[in-house]
Amino acid sequence: MDYGWVLKRAWEITWKFKGLWVLGILASCSSGGGGGGHGGSSSGTGYQLNGESDPRFLQFQHWIESIPEETWIVIAIVAGIVVLLLALVSLVLGILGQGGLVAGFNQVETNGTVTLGEAFRIGKANFWRLLGVRAIFWLAGILLGIIIAAVAITTVLGTLGIGLLCLVPLLCLLIPIGALVGVYVMLTQVALVTEGLDMKRSFRRSWEVLKANLGPVIVIALIVVFGSAVIGLVLAFPLIAAVLPAAAGLAFGTDQSTTTGLVTAGLCLVIYLPLLIVANGVLQTYVTGVWTLSWRQWTGREKGVTALPVVVPTAA
Repeated sequence: MDYGWVLKRAWEITWKFKGLWVLGILASCSSGGGGGGHGGSSSGTGYQLNGESDPRFLQFQHWIESIPEETWIVIAIVAGIVVLLLALVSLVLGILGQGGLVAGFNQVETNGTVTLGEAFRIGKANFWRLLGVRAIFWLAGILLGIIIAAVAITTVLGTLGIGLLCLVPLLCLLIPIGALVGVYVMLTQVALVTEGLDMKRSFRRSWEVLKANLGPVIVIALIVVFGSAVIGLVLAFPLIAAVLPAAAGLAFGTDQSTTTGLVTAGLCLVIYLPLLIVANGVLQTYVTGVWTLSWRQWTGREKGVTALPVVVPTAA
C-alpha cells in the first residue's frame, strides 16, 4: 500500500474541493476554588465566592431555593427534550456529512471532480442505510456494556472485590478493541457508499477487506488517531489562551478585573469558535478522505480510476 500517496492525495482533494468542508462540518456534529489570600487584601473591593462572606452568593442561593419543586421538574423535562432534539439533529447532520464526504472523495477519483451538491445528494440517498449501520453498532455496544457491567458486578459481589483485579486487564483490552470496532464502522460506511451495497453486504464486505488488510488498516488507524490528537492539541491552545484573562481576573480578586477578564475571554471565544468549527470540518474531511482512498487501494482500484460504476441509489 502506498501510504504516502494516500495521505498526500487526501490533502490535495481536501484543499482543492473546499465545498467538501461543509460536509466535514456536518460530519463533525456526530466530535473553582477560593482565593482567600488576594480577597482579604483588596481594601473592601475584593470578595470571596463563599456563602458567608458574599451577599450576592446568598441572594442567588435564596432565589434558587424560592423556586418551587414543580418548576424544577418542568425545567428538567424541557431540558431533556431539548437535549434529545439536539442529539437527533446532530445525528442526522453527521450521517449526511459522513456519507457525502465518502461519496465526494470517491467521485473525485472516479470523474476527476465533484460538486458539493452532488456529494450531498449521494450521501442523502444512502442516509437510511448509514443510519441502520450505526444503529446496529450502537445496540451491540449497549448490549455488550450491559453484559460487562453484569459480569463485573457479579464478580465483585462473589469474590468480595478481589475478582475485580482480574477484570482490569480485560477492561484494558476494550480500548484497542473499541478502536478496531470504530475502524470497522468506518469501513462499513465506505463500502456502503462507494459500492452501493445494502447493510448486510456492507458488513460482510468491510469484514473481508479488514481481515485481508489488517496490517495496513492498523497503520492508517494509528496515523489518523495520533495525527488527529496532535492537531486537536494545537487547536486547543487558543481556547486555553482565551480562558486565561478570566482566570487572571478571578485570581486578582476584584470586581473590575473579574468582569474585564470574563468579557475578554468571551470575546476571544466568540471570535475563535467559528475558526475552530471550520478547522474541525477540514480535519474531518481529510480523515474521511484518507479512509476512502485507502479503501480504494485495498479493494484493488487503480489510482484515479475505478473498476466499478459509481452507484447513486434511489433515496428511500
